Amino acid sequence: MTTTRTTTSTGPGAPGTRGFPGSPGSPRPAVPRPRDTAAGVALVVSGVVEHGDERGRLLGFPTANVAVPGHGLRDGVWAGTVQVDPGGGGALHVAAVSVGHRPTFYGRDGHRLLEAHLLDFTGDLYDRTVEVRLHVRLRPQRRFDGTDGLVAQVHRDVAGTRAWAAGAGLGHLVVGCRQ
Repeated sequence: MTTTRTTTSTGPGAPGTRGFPGSPGSPRPAVPRPRDTAAGVALVVSGVVEHGDERGRLLGFPTANVAVPGHGLRDGVWAGTVQVDPGGGGALHVAAVSVGHRPTFYGRDGHRLLEAHLLDFTGDLYDRTVEVRLHVRLRPQRRFDGTDGLVAQVHRDVAGTRAWAAGAGLGHLVVGCRQ
């Protein structure tokens, strides 16, 4: 089962809230989703890590795959965090997260999926519960002509995620990150 909720955080490095559909006083209910630059608002997706086609691993970026609930979560690449076994106080990791249909390999017909690449993590997450917090949308999903362009872009996404972590006060969770 996959669930989503929206949380607001405060404190050092926490993004601040801004104009958010579905917030109190909003004229009509809406699916909560963070804006690209909203600070303090994170969309949370919880679920069990599923087996995938292991394409991320083959490209050098293994991912934890979680089914995406059918709501207004925007496709794209996000900087975020993943807590493993959140009910048991598991470890928190910084992650570059892709949400979408994986257009480079499947066009528009791909199964929609959340794929989280936990930075500096090695281990097996299959069948474990994770809580993924999407903090900053780095870019929209896009189709690449081949794997070379995709891999180059994922390297840039990981660098952007590391930079976000340093600025958000989470650099201690990332190897070699200066705060």
